[in-house]
Parts: sequence; C-alpha cells; structure tokens
Amino acid sequence: MIWLSNVGCKGDESNVEWCPHSPWGRHDCDHTMDAGVCCIGKGKPAGPKAPGPSYSCAGGENKVDNGSTRLVGCRNAGCRLEVRHNDEWGTVCGAGFTEKNAKVVCRSLGLAGGFAVQRYGGNYHMEGIGKVWLSDVHCNGAESWLGSCRHKGWGDNRCAHGEDVGVCCGDRPQYGSVREMRTAGIFVPQCQPKGASVRFFSHCNHRGRRGDLYQGEYPKLSDATCDNDAGQCRVGSCSVPPAALSSMSVPAGVRVTLFSQYFFGGQSRSFTGPVDVGCLVGYGWNDRARSVKIEAV
Repeated sequence: MIWLSNVGCKGDESNVEWCPHSPWGRHDCDHTMDAGVCCIGKGKPAGPKAPGPSYSCAGGENKVDNGSTRLVGCRNAGCRLEVRHNDEWGTVCGAGFTEKNAKVVCRSLGLAGGFAVQRYGGNYHMEGIGKVWLSDVHCNGAESWLGSCRHKGWGDNRCAHGEDVGVCCGDRPQYGSVREMRTAGIFVPQCQPKGASVRFFSHCNHRGRRGDLYQGEYPKLSDATCDNDAGQCRVGSCSVPPAALSSMSVPAGVRVTLFSQYFFGGQSRSFTGPVDVGCLVGYGWNDRARSVKIEAV
C-alpha cells in the first residue's frame, strides 16, 4: 500500500501526517516512485516507552484474553477490542464508546483503569476482520463483562472495521492538546465550547449554508467533525463548507485568520471584529479556506 502522496510540509511539523497531503491511500504512484530519506546526525532512540502503567502477557504475546473478551494487535496506542459470540470472535464499533465501557472491559480482564482508543492516522492495526459484533454500547460501570451492557444487539450495526474500537488498560496519559491525543489514537472528549462564535456562510451577503465555530484552532475545515487544536475539545459537526465559504460575521473582541491550506499553511487573511464580511472576494480573498484560527483580542 502507498499511503501518502503530494506531501507538502512547512518544516516545523512533529509528524509527517500533519503535513498537507492527498487523502490517505489516494495517489497516482507505484512503488518505483517510493520516497526515501537520509538523515544526518544523532537521531532519537526508537520505540520510546509510552507514558503511564503498562502490562504484558505471560508468553510475551501481544494480547490479553479471558475467553469472552480479548485485546489483540497491541501497540503503544492500545489494543483492538474483540468479543466472542456464538464461538466467533468479532470487533466492537467505536461510535459512542465511552471510558466507562473501557473500564468494564479492563476489569473483566483483571486489569485496572481503562480508556478507549480510536483508529486514527497510522493506527491501522485497530482494524479487525470478520463480524462487528457490538455497537451503541452503554455500560453503567457495574457489569462483569461488556456483553452485559446495554447495546444495539449482536451483529446489529452499520459499522465498518475502520470504526473498530481499541482499549488501553491503565491510567490515561496526560495530553496537552487535541493534536497530541489524535496522534496517540485517543478519543477526543466532547466538551462545551467557550467564548464568542464566528458565523460563516456558503454564499455572499450571509446567505446559504451556515456554520458556527468558537474560539480555537481548526486545522482542517470540512463538513464533518471539526477538532479544536487549541484545547482538548471537539466542537462537533462544523458544517463549514471550505470550498464555498463566502461571507462571515465576526463579533467584537475576536480575530479570525483564514488559511488557504490545511494546518494553517498557504495564503492567509485576518479579520478583527466587530465586522460583517458580506463577500470575501471583495476583501481580496479568492482562495478556499481550508483551516482557520479564531482568537480573542
């Protein structure tokens, strides 16, 4: 598999996946065009120890199994969760999977703590095969195993293996931003947005589709979920159409900076409120807004 193409880093990214690039797996390349890198000087040691407690199995294998629940494919980011039903192992859908669910899993395996891990970026070991047995799992915390929790029904789901959930047992490592959490494959918690919001519109003169974003840093505008990199907060569906962002309303005390590339690259243009921008083209902005920063001033 060729995962990345058209990679355009600025130079200060901590991971190549944060650089602007074509969608994962989409390319016009073959393996005769594979890139190589030569580094000079002393590098970082490989395989750093993940923060927090860890556990290992008796034979050194990378799984934990009690016959009805198991954690397999373990890496630093966690292990894929699988459950057995009708003598067949299957995975669990990550949509709505909570830390309380993860703690039930870990306790059933004789392990402490527990938090959920999502498939993100390079964590392709999270993808399982076979059936996705459970989805919409809601534990109250007292159950002896995951199958006793309320759920949609065995095999009753529309999840794909790209949504398989992982679990890591132990205390949750401390992260400073959403970006660090996503890199580690950790579910980003929902929280209440703070500060004033900026209202964006898909057409000039405040018409068309509308999206509201709160103060923060949004590295990738899309119609789907927008993560706020400025804090540990996922705002939710932003509904901001980057290809057709044409007007906006900026309240007092807020500055908006638009960027023509993902992760705050390319051309930029700032607006300080209070201001109603009736048509961005009239302000010299002819690019798509692919990322945005909203700051208090």
